[in-house]
Amino acid sequence: MSEANTDTEIPEESTTDFELRTNLYRAALALFVLLAVVAVIQLYASVNATINTFITHEYRPLFRAAFNLVVLLVAGLGISWSVRELVGE
Repeated sequence: MSEANTDTEIPEESTTDFELRTNLYRAALALFVLLAVVAVIQLYASVNATINTFITHEYRPLFRAAFNLVVLLVAGLGISWSVRELVGE
């Protein structure tokens, strides 16, 4: 009987370990996503400051529009990829 109890306890422990590991991975993913968001915001601000520094006043709106269009396209591709992965295509 003690062997039966030992056999039933092992899967419970491995299930608990799996859940703990899954939660740790989710927490790490959330931390990395937060870090990436902060980095993207800082990059966006830096690119705008660079445009202000090196581009003459007349062409700044054109360069900002081009940069915003590139950011929008990258975000759209990321959203599209994420939705396809979630749907299972």
